[in-house]
Order: sequence, then C-alpha cells, then structure tokens
Amino acid sequence: MATTNETIDTWLRDAHATEAQAATMLRGTARRNEDYPEFGQRLSEQADRCDANARAIDACLTARGSSTSLIKDGIGQVTALGQSLSGTVLGDEIVKAALATTTFARMQAASARSLVAAATQQDDAQTASACGAMLEAHEAFASDLDAMLPTLTTDYLARESDDDRGVAATLSSYSEPTSAEGGTNQSTIPGEPTRFS
Repeated sequence: MATTNETIDTWLRDAHATEAQAATMLRGTARRNEDYPEFGQRLSEQADRCDANARAIDACLTARGSSTSLIKDGIGQVTALGQSLSGTVLGDEIVKAALATTTFARMQAASARSLVAAATQQDDAQTASACGAMLEAHEAFASDLDAMLPTLTTDYLARESDDDRGVAATLSSYSEPTSAEGGTNQSTIPGEPTRFS
C-alpha cells in the first residue's frame, strides 16, 4: 500500500499532466475562435497560467524528492490534441467550447482544493501555497467564462441568423427565366419547340 507521501506525489503528477494538457487545449481552442477575441484572449491568458502552474508543481515534486511522470504528461498532451481537433467540425463550437472549458476549470479547481488539504495535513507549506494559488486561478477563470457565456451564446445565434438570411437572399435571387414580352415563361428544353404559357 502506498504511503501518504507517495499518494500526494501521485496526485501532484496527475495535476502536472492536467495543467500541461489544459495549456495545449486552451491555445488550440483560442486559435480556432479568433472571431471571439475576448474569449480567445482569456483562454490564452489561462494557458500561460497553466504553464506556470505546471512549473510550480514540478518545483514542489522536486522539493519532495520526486519528479513528474513523462508517461502521464505524454498521454495528457495526446488527449489535449484530440480534444482540440475534435471541435473543428462543430458549427456551434464556441458555445460547446465555453461549456467544456468551464467544466474543466472547475475540475482543476477541485483537484487543487484537495491537494491543498493533503499538503496542509503533511505540513508541506510549499505545495499547499502553490496549489492554493492554482485553486484561486482556476476558480477566477471559471467565473470569467460563466460571465462571458450569455454574450457568447447570443453572439453565436445572431451570426447564425445573419448567415441564414444571407443564404435565403442568395436563393431568392435565382428565378425562372421570363420572356421579354409580357413576362411569360418559355420552355428552355433543347430540341423542343418554344412554348408560351
């Protein structure tokens, strides 16, 4: 059975992989949603914060005489890439991305909260402080996305409505040919006598 310190080390490795995964995923999502600059900017800022979180966790593991897991980090990067690419075919990606990213941030905050409790119990002030800062950052990020969600939703729907009107206008511009005199329709089938309706 693993000791308490070994369990905390495992949780920290998991958190390190998750922070690295989040940074990749957030940058990919921001690049694909350049039409929503405020959303993309906030995602890019959080990606940088996730990089900083990963470095802080690395330092905590080193101080504890442990290290990160290359396997977990690698799996996390592959997963992040898959999640980033999976949204490229979704027309309403901006809304789904906001929902998924908010949920992921809440999960990261919960993980950090658990690590703060574990590190505090073990009198590991460095880890408790680092995870406490992560907790605050993830909760602030999730709150920011919550605040953006109504506007993102209505902006997306307005753009969809504009696109629908554009398609309808284009289709209505195509009409059946009419004759020059009296506006009557003529047959245009090759080889068939001209008929007037």
